[in-house]
Amino acid sequence: MFDIAFVPDSIREPSEKLLAELVRASEMDLRYEYFKTKIFITTDEFGKQSIPGSPALDFVFCLVLAARDLRQGNPGHISFTENDLLIHFTPDGESVTVARSWDPVTGHCTVAEFLAAARRFSSEVLDLIDERYPNFQENPAHQKLAGMVEELKAS
Repeated sequence: MFDIAFVPDSIREPSEKLLAELVRASEMDLRYEYFKTKIFITTDEFGKQSIPGSPALDFVFCLVLAARDLRQGNPGHISFTENDLLIHFTPDGESVTVARSWDPVTGHCTVAEFLAAARRFSSEVLDLIDERYPNFQENPAHQKLAGMVEELKAS
């Protein structure tokens, strides 16, 4: 079993200054300064792991790239903006090992479970941010991320 989820009510409201710059904020600023939230990653082996204060858009970017790598049979990972921790996803046929750099307990899932969770999580995060902050859709980085999420959904 594998799941990734977030707590919608935990998304921190950007400051007035950040909101004023939302349409023209750079991709890096969007990934690292906006929409921090509480994220959970779950496997049967290590249970539900809380990752508080993670930048939601950066997590989505990394997750979509990891999914792309796994679809091609390559390892993928999620790195964290605020520290040097990593989550590694290593495929072996149809199985994926989920290893967190901070804990020796690994988890396992199928490639299909990973991709389904990545599709759902990425879509839910982007949809919620679009709903709460419609002008985000005018930002060029939104188009890039939305295209990446659509590519993942189509796979």
